[in-house]
Amino acid sequence: MGINLQKLRNISRKKMVAGALVLGLIVFVAAFSAAKSKNQGIPVKTATAEIKPIQDNVFAAGRVRLRAKQEFYAFSGTTVMELNVSPGDRVSKGQVLGLLNPEEIEDDYNEAKANFIATEANLNKAIYPREEEVAQERANCRRAEAEYTNARKDFERQKLLYEQGAISQQEYDEAELDMSVKEAQYSIALEKLKIMESGPVGHELTALNAQIEQARYRLEQEENKLSKTVLRAEMDGVVTAVEVALGDYLQPGTRLITIGDTTELEVTAGVSEADSGKLKPGQKVKVTTAAQPDREYGGILQSVSPGAVAAAKTTDRGSQIEVPVIVKIEGDAEGLRPGYTVDLSITTVELDSSLVVPYESIVEKEGMTKVFVVEDKVAKLKEVTIGVDTALFTEITSGLSEGETVIVSPPEGLKDGGRVTEVNYMSPAAGEAGAQ
Repeated sequence: MGINLQKLRNISRKKMVAGALVLGLIVFVAAFSAAKSKNQGIPVKTATAEIKPIQDNVFAAGRVRLRAKQEFYAFSGTTVMELNVSPGDRVSKGQVLGLLNPEEIEDDYNEAKANFIATEANLNKAIYPREEEVAQERANCRRAEAEYTNARKDFERQKLLYEQGAISQQEYDEAELDMSVKEAQYSIALEKLKIMESGPVGHELTALNAQIEQARYRLEQEENKLSKTVLRAEMDGVVTAVEVALGDYLQPGTRLITIGDTTELEVTAGVSEADSGKLKPGQKVKVTTAAQPDREYGGILQSVSPGAVAAAKTTDRGSQIEVPVIVKIEGDAEGLRPGYTVDLSITTVELDSSLVVPYESIVEKEGMTKVFVVEDKVAKLKEVTIGVDTALFTEITSGLSEGETVIVSPPEGLKDGGRVTEVNYMSPAAGEAGAQ
């Protein structure tokens, strides 16, 4: 069968024309789309500036403890002789909770007391000597004076004989030495008599007073230890811990019993360094605990430490820096116990009515805070003054009005006066509401 060459030529020509038409259509669509896109402007997400209540919170974990408590410790090695309470018992101020063996402490107390009495007697003796003692000292002084007078006269005679060559150098030196010794003895006796008649003064009086103060301090210390063998409550409260048993021998420093007011609780916690600048005493706190999953407790931020510390837990970058805080529990604290681990939500911002925009709307240009607003599909840059920031919103205090449309997360290259196309944007708050 022969091939119709003319027919083949006609078919090829038709294909070429069709291909050219398709290519032209593609180029036209692309050009039309580019022109249309240029006419519509850059796609942007937008939101409306609105007036609404805003709140921001700082989160932390802490531990519950008693605001007021009394802890009993052993101040020396001793034995538990009596225990009158158990954990959970209510106690009253002045109630005896237990007794420790005072025997070892009594020995130290008696020794300290005897030493204080003796020291005090020495001071009184120095200040207020008996008349017979004064008379005896006067007699000693007169005797020393007479001996010195005789020794001086003897030395004068020996000196004359020595100058005449009648005695040796050694005899002369012995007479001079004897006179010097007697003179010193007389000076000492005279000073003792003077002190006894007028009482100690200067350094001697200071030394005597220091001795008696030292003896008094030791006596008070031993008396304090002895008094602490009686475990007496200094407040009304509840026994939260009994850490010893009857008959236990205790080392100094052993904790025995803890009591406290379980209606007055507080939480100690550490807030991250990044959030600490938002904290101020008096801020409201919500307190929750896994032990009471259906309860929410109220509190007030009582104090914020002026210093920061390295937390016990660490991160890959090293120790996390935290600022210690104390939260006072307010209202009903039923079910919340000392030692519980709790979660804190500290309200750092709470405004009933503020003009706000999503925080992603704020841009910094030329050292000023600004936002892009949309007017007739055109982006316009406005300078604004901002107030407080939260995790979702930024407060606008001036430069913007309610209902204005702002651009969220303005794209790179967007300029003042540029054409834009708005796309759907769901605010974080709306997203959260939908999730709920």
